[in-house]
Amino acid sequence: MDRGNKNKIFFGVLILISLSLLLLLGSSIAYAAELTPPLPGAPNYINIDVEKAHEMLEANLEQVILLDVRTEGEYNAEYIPGAINIPLSDLESRIDELDSSKAIIVYCKTGSRSRTASETLAQRGFVVYNMEGGITAWKEKFATSTSTPKPTQTPTPTLSPAVATATLTPSPAASPILTPTPVPEGERRRIPGFEASVAIMMLLILTLFMLLRMRGE
Repeated sequence: MDRGNKNKIFFGVLILISLSLLLLLGSSIAYAAELTPPLPGAPNYINIDVEKAHEMLEANLEQVILLDVRTEGEYNAEYIPGAINIPLSDLESRIDELDSSKAIIVYCKTGSRSRTASETLAQRGFVVYNMEGGITAWKEKFATSTSTPKPTQTPTPTLSPAVATATLTPSPAASPILTPTPVPEGERRRIPGFEASVAIMMLLILTLFMLLRMRGE
């Protein structure tokens, strides 16, 4: 094979190796970026539904602030028991009234003003939960200062005598309880396919080395 053909083969394979290495590097960087959590303290808040808000308040009331950001008139007309009122328009000037060591659940009428308030509080370093649906969604399921939700009526099924006298005993094997297995810290940090990527890179480097030797002969 003459020198001209060797050069063409060499540069063709070199370009192919370079592209392969770039693809491997790009995919590794992209995957690592997906695994990287947000920086601690980054301004952010969490949207929760009224059921979750009620659960949090019931479980740990002393460590949670329920903040109503509607107007004073709206608050006086109806509010969620235990809530304090700081209208959205006054939040910036009265933010020091809030205890930054506690989580804050923010609500308004339907969830629009509470999103704005949640962004403001998150930027100041508070742990914030925005209650979606506001007091409108809340009072459909839980009590407010002026209303009590209507009890949900569940129809009682009518069973035939044969079915009513039958006793169904579920088999333990039929409903297994799946217990998640904790993953060791080292395993969570591994990038799947990393070993294969290294092996491919080594193979490409070896191929490049052989081509350099061929070119020199």
